Amino acid sequence: MVAIGHAVIPTERLNHTRLVTGVGIVCALLLAACVKPLELPPLGDPLPASAKLDIAPSIKDLTIRYSDSCGQLQEIPLGDRLQEALREGIRQTFNTTVDDGSSTTTPDYVVHVDLVDSSFDLNKEALYDRAPANIEVNAIARIYDRKGTLLRQADIKIARHERLRLEQLSKNCNYLIDPFVHDTVIDFATRVSLNARQAAGGQEPAALIEPNQAPIGKMGAPSASASPDLQFKATLFDENSNLIFEGGEHVRVRVDVINAGTRVAENASASLTGTSTVIEQFPATTLPIPVLQPGQTKSLEFIATLPPTKQAQQVTIRVTIAESGRAASPSQTLSFTIQPARTVTDDVSQIPAPVPDFHRPQTYLVSIGVGA
Repeated sequence: MVAIGHAVIPTERLNHTRLVTGVGIVCALLLAACVKPLELPPLGDPLPASAKLDIAPSIKDLTIRYSDSCGQLQEIPLGDRLQEALREGIRQTFNTTVDDGSSTTTPDYVVHVDLVDSSFDLNKEALYDRAPANIEVNAIARIYDRKGTLLRQADIKIARHERLRLEQLSKNCNYLIDPFVHDTVIDFATRVSLNARQAAGGQEPAALIEPNQAPIGKMGAPSASASPDLQFKATLFDENSNLIFEGGEHVRVRVDVINAGTRVAENASASLTGTSTVIEQFPATTLPIPVLQPGQTKSLEFIATLPPTKQAQQVTIRVTIAESGRAASPSQTLSFTIQPARTVTDDVSQIPAPVPDFHRPQTYLVSIGVGA
């Protein structure tokens, strides 16, 4: 028994409380490590003006509800994440942001975002180990000046489709849905911010050009200092999401493209180059990019199977976006190491070494199998 003040707590109960608390802290740290930080595409230098963000309650209250593979109800506060991303986007677009009730100063611009409709669908009965997920968020962004005059109205339409994998945990109940929601939120906030920037008379976002990129001297061709309209982000995914790339494993190179300019983007494509032994595994190394309206985004995927290897092999994949007659964004390089495929064998005759200072006298393990 352990006495604390006037309270008497059984030792077993105290140990259980410590264990539960410790587990809770560990889970919280793991969740924090898995949550991706808000990282919007380049939006350009902040404009020398103030802006107020007005988000409709219909967006603030958005919640994704679904049941996982074990039948448990799960909820994701999509509205909270959209608010956070929208605030970050407006903060990067204007020098000063005005919050409700925090200032009596009239802002130069008011950015109002209202929901039209939204939907989320998760097909758990699909074949293979990935469940197709679809999310759509349709909204209207209106930008007003300080006199209340409507400067710009834009439809914000987000539609993302992805296959979600089960978490690699003991019960394998829930899906790896956070990156999917995160990308949706970033896409939404980026479109609103770009429209606000254009309504306020801002220039197209500038992008750095690679130092070794020489200017094109032909008449009418863009120079190296021109700002590319198409911005993109390349991400590499492995089959089981453990960030270990093994020979024979399926990998995906996802390219998220956004038209950050004011003109329609046409005749554009995404291409892969790099280590030949890996690039040769892709059925296609160039994919066309559909026509993109200003502020519109699109995701492309290159899928391949990593070649088998007997020793670790360093690999690079370079992703390039090109558009006919326009300046090109700098290429992005994905570097990783292909590990030899692991063969896991379990021998019930082999007893693991004891862990120091770990005692569970009331826990028993029964192992049934064939010894070596």
